[in-house]
Amino acid sequence: MELPQNTNLPFFSYGIFKPGELAFLSIHEYIHSFKRCSSKGILRIRDGLPILDKDGYDNVEGYIIHFRNDSIKKGYSRIIEIEPDKQYEWGTGMMNEEKIEANILFAKVPENGSIRSDYSCYNGNDDPLFSDAMTLIEDMIKDPENLHHNNYYGFFKLQMAYLLLWTIIERYTSLRYMLSGSSRKKYLKLATDPIFCDQLKQNVERTEKIYRANDPRQGKAETLNPENPKSSLDYYYQIRSNITHRGKAAFKDFNRLEYSLKELFYIMKATIDNAFEESIAQS
Repeated sequence: MELPQNTNLPFFSYGIFKPGELAFLSIHEYIHSFKRCSSKGILRIRDGLPILDKDGYDNVEGYIIHFRNDSIKKGYSRIIEIEPDKQYEWGTGMMNEEKIEANILFAKVPENGSIRSDYSCYNGNDDPLFSDAMTLIEDMIKDPENLHHNNYYGFFKLQMAYLLLWTIIERYTSLRYMLSGSSRKKYLKLATDPIFCDQLKQNVERTEKIYRANDPRQGKAETLNPENPKSSLDYYYQIRSNITHRGKAAFKDFNRLEYSLKELFYIMKATIDNAFEESIAQS
């Protein structure tokens, strides 16, 4: 995606770049000021992402964001690094309250694959993956009935919970760091998060190697090491891949899966909660 035609205009954010949202953390250092406002359009949701249909007359709530004079292009460049050009295109619109023009990311073909939002304001913290799904996993972890080692029923429940956790991680890293790009490129961004790194050390007391289910050669091993966030992330992701590629895997993997689910869940819970709290604190 290219920069907007006129970078001297402020930016109207109705989605993930609003104060209080995850991607706001990526641009806040370039911001001079921001203020609540609204613009005409229709707020839609496509693949869990807010998109704005410019052909409507609802009042879509958001923020008008002014970048610092010495950081305008840096701010807009950071936005286009995160937003995929398959979803959005630049346009301009008038703010209802301020009566000034701003750059807006409008949806491409907004009606395709989208639903009209029930609300005029997007709130990423209400995403069911960050609320209901996290609660479901935590309830399962805390219930000893789900952790029987002597049957496949409990093993399969662990697998389902672990795959759901990785769906949450992929949603988080997409909204926090970049919407396009490979899964690995996204999740390795977590290795730069000091909260994630600190939680890794607090929650992991073991080191272990795991091999690819379809290629168990020595060189293909991934290593869990609380002192090495990148290697540990690859380890946790390899467990996810083995579940996907190998089906029920091997029953002897029960303990490994149980430990990994508990460790990674509490690491990510602290990481996600802190990110939203930090964004809200800066807003």
